[in-house]
Amino acid sequence: MSEPARCLDCGYVLLGLPAGRCPECGRPFDPDNPATYSTKPLFVQWKFWLPGFALAAIGGAVLYVVLVMFAGWGAAVSIGAPFAAGIVVGYGCRTRLFVQILLALAALSVIVCTLYSLSLVGIFCGTVLAIIAVGPILLGTLFGYALRVYLKDTRFEQRWYLPVLIALLGLLTWGVVERILVTPRAIESVVTSVQIPAPVGRAWNAVMFYEEVRHRPPWLLRYGLPRPLYTRGSTLHVGDTKTCVYSKGRLVKRVSQRIPDRLLAFDVVEQDRIENHSVRLTDGKFEFQPLGPNRTRIELTTRYEPKLGPRWIWRPFEQLVVHTLHRHVLMGMREFACDKGEMARATH
Repeated sequence: MSEPARCLDCGYVLLGLPAGRCPECGRPFDPDNPATYSTKPLFVQWKFWLPGFALAAIGGAVLYVVLVMFAGWGAAVSIGAPFAAGIVVGYGCRTRLFVQILLALAALSVIVCTLYSLSLVGIFCGTVLAIIAVGPILLGTLFGYALRVYLKDTRFEQRWYLPVLIALLGLLTWGVVERILVTPRAIESVVTSVQIPAPVGRAWNAVMFYEEVRHRPPWLLRYGLPRPLYTRGSTLHVGDTKTCVYSKGRLVKRVSQRIPDRLLAFDVVEQDRIENHSVRLTDGKFEFQPLGPNRTRIELTTRYEPKLGPRWIWRPFEQLVVHTLHRHVLMGMREFACDKGEMARATH
């Protein structure tokens, strides 16, 4: 049994078609002229997907970097960029839809790894970005696939590059508009409280920052934030500073208010390579409320200027991290306040 005629460019089977063009790639052929087609299976499978995948992965990573540096972390980066990358995969990869979905997810992985290697995201923010981008990149893939199916039966001569070009230019335009309209985002606060079975004086003496807690942090902090190494400085007087050193970067906190057994407030005066692209930490405070002779309520507040948008997408993830950090600190204070041996050593 002889092999069917195949397109010389893309390998499409040209059965039952009149003289004309390949419906997949548009290359002309003549069934009466063997020189215009092939009867052998073409070893060109990579041509079906590699160019589109490379453009989505490499071009997408470049677009992400340009948008982040030019317009910041807005909707164009969080939603528009993965949608455009999905369009490139769906339109430029001539494979089954299931394979296109896998290629889209692979392209997203390349993009996130590139951003991480350039220190534009940390482990946690990169993971969250990937989670957020899954929906837009899959929708873009479906849209690109449907557009390719529709246009391949037309005689639109620019169909092989113009839709992808429009998608990329549209994304850049979106970024420019965001840059023009961008305004500083409002300061946000996250508050977490806990009750500990200790008098207010012992609770006050147990005050510590995240970098000073010695018990093992939860996985979200271990893998989502730089690892704290040590602290130096004091919080005994208003104006005192404490430098908190991490495996990458540091924070410097200055005491702004200090009312023993009631309030310890601080400003963040330096934030060096600690989630600089995500938030700008501004200040925080510990508040103490005695609930009885042997019970105290401690409330820990962190305030920050967010840099990631849209806020309705990123805010829940930010609050999850901050609440987890707060609980880690407050549980460390609880353990310290309830350990009479540790408290005795701390006060002598």
